[in-house]
Amino acid sequence: MRTIKTGLSVFICILISFIFNRETYVVSSITAVFTLREDMYNTLKFGRHRVVGNITGALFSVVAIFIFNQLGDGRLVQLFSIPLLITLMIWLLSVANCYEGTVGACATFLTILFMIPDNQSYSYALARVLDSFIGMFVAFGMNTAIPCRIKKLMPIKKDSIE
Repeated sequence: MRTIKTGLSVFICILISFIFNRETYVVSSITAVFTLREDMYNTLKFGRHRVVGNITGALFSVVAIFIFNQLGDGRLVQLFSIPLLITLMIWLLSVANCYEGTVGACATFLTILFMIPDNQSYSYALARVLDSFIGMFVAFGMNTAIPCRIKKLMPIKKDSIE
């Protein structure tokens, strides 16, 4: 059932992007895939970590954009600033006990830096945060609309316990 819900979630993310003329549906779709879990408890947990990670990645990309605007975006600046910011971001998420958001934060950070249009630096980063929320809410909605099946456990017989 989770497989079908994941496919439907990606469909809805793409549809929302088309309806609202979003630039891309990559981040919302990836967020929905990573967020959607076998039950609502884990979906909420991973969704929270994913969004915290995406927001952190986007904020760190804003810092990188600021550094590039101040120092230029030459190879030497990129060589030192990007790994340093990735290291600081992972450390910050670890201190915040948000380990599940680390990969998403790094992916968001790098996606924004490497796919950013020249004329949309800060707005592009903020738009990707919005995309994260879209994907997360789609996953929440999917788990609400199509709840997981509850497994029935067989009762334990008294005579089998010794």
